[in-house]
Amino acid sequence: MIGRLYDAALHEDHWPGLCADLAVAFGAHNAAALLQPAGAGTALAGADEGWLSTFLPHLERALQMRSRLAHNDLAEHCSVAALDALATAVVLLDAGLTVLYANGAAGRVFGAESPLQLRGARLAQTASRGAQTLAHMVRRAVRCLEPGALGGPAQAPQSLCLPRGGHLPLTLSVAPFMLAGGRTGGGRPCAIVMARDPETVTASAEVLQQLFELTPAEAAVSRALAAGASLEDIATATGVTVNTVKTHLHRVYGKTSTRRQGELIALIHGSTATLLPPHPVG
Repeated sequence: MIGRLYDAALHEDHWPGLCADLAVAFGAHNAAALLQPAGAGTALAGADEGWLSTFLPHLERALQMRSRLAHNDLAEHCSVAALDALATAVVLLDAGLTVLYANGAAGRVFGAESPLQLRGARLAQTASRGAQTLAHMVRRAVRCLEPGALGGPAQAPQSLCLPRGGHLPLTLSVAPFMLAGGRTGGGRPCAIVMARDPETVTASAEVLQQLFELTPAEAAVSRALAAGASLEDIATATGVTVNTVKTHLHRVYGKTSTRRQGELIALIHGSTATLLPPHPVG
C-alpha cells in the first residue's frame, strides 16, 4: 500500500486506483476523510492503530509531494504558454543545434527567407559571419554549464547580427540555459536563442490607440513609421496628402511626449506589448 501511495503521488492517473484501495482498507467515509488537505492526522474509527501510525506519515508526505508536483506542472504549463504568447522567437538548442524547444514565433522569424531556418529537428544557419556563427556561440554557451567549466553559468549573453538580402539584418542573443530535469531531477545544459524580426511591428493599431489615446488615423501613421515607411509612403498608401500625414504625426508627438520621428519609433518598439493573439492553453 505504501509503495502504491508514492507511485500515485508521482503519477496522476494512478490516484483513482489508490483512492479505491484506501476505501477498501479503511471504508469509504474514512478514506474520504484521510484524503482531505488536513486529513493525515484524522482519527479513524475501527482502524488498526499500529498500522495506521506507520501509514499516516507516508500519506502526509505523499499528499505534500502531489501538491508540489501539481504546482510545478501548473508553473511549467504557464511558462510554455507565456513563451508561446511572445512575438520574440525563443529556441532552446543543444550543442549540436538540435531544437529542444521552439515557441510559436520561431516558425515565423526563422522562415524560408531567414538566415536561420528550422530544418526538421535542427536550427540551420545559411549566412556566415566567420567565427561568429550560431554554432560557435551555442557550443560556447553550453560548454560553460558543463561540470568543471571555468566561470560557470555567469557567462554574458552573446549577440549575433546576420544579413538578409533586401531587409534589415536579423539580430539575436545566445545565452546559457540549464533545462530542468522535471520530475527526474538534474538538468541538461543547453543554450537559449532569442531573435526578433526588426521589420515586424508587433504592436497593433488597436494597442497604440489604447496606450496613447490615439485616433485610428494617428495609430495607423505611427505604426507605419515604426515599420520603416516614409511620410510620402504613408500618404500614398492611405490616399491622403503628405500635409495630412504631418498633421497626424504632430498630434501623435503631443500625445506620446515625443518630438522627433526617431523618438516615436523607439517608443513604439521599446514600450509596447509584444504579445501574440491569445490561444487556449493545452
